[in-house]
Amino acid sequence: MEYLNSSQELKFSHKLHGILLLLESENTNCSEVSRTYGNTPQALTGWVHKLNAGEGGNIEVLRDKLKPGRHPRLSKAQIQIIKYALEKSPKRAGMDSSNWDGKTLSAFLIKKYGIHLKIRMCQRWLQKLKQGNDGAFPPGE
Repeated sequence: MEYLNSSQELKFSHKLHGILLLLESENTNCSEVSRTYGNTPQALTGWVHKLNAGEGGNIEVLRDKLKPGRHPRLSKAQIQIIKYALEKSPKRAGMDSSNWDGKTLSAFLIKKYGIHLKIRMCQRWLQKLKQGNDGAFPPGE
């Protein structure tokens, strides 16, 4: 089931296939298809209702809408600058500290960008950047 949720196209195909299985025979019901397919009967009926409510049976209504999510506070360019600054001493970055820690990074971000991140989040960024992973954190972190 995890594989089917790995891309938008697979999710769409999964929904469409579930509805087609339901329509295949008059003897098939939502409970049977959902058991076979690994979804709840409510999910399957929701897909059917969505399709019936769509314009002229347009199957595109089964596609998931894009969910915007939270925007990252730091841009990729800012992350690269921070990564570069962390390779040097905090004093070279204009900070009054001998080593980088969450408190120092938090003060650096306020001074350089006006961005307020809590000390714990800065500790996470330090750990992440030291591991060489400069991608964004998942939402909520």
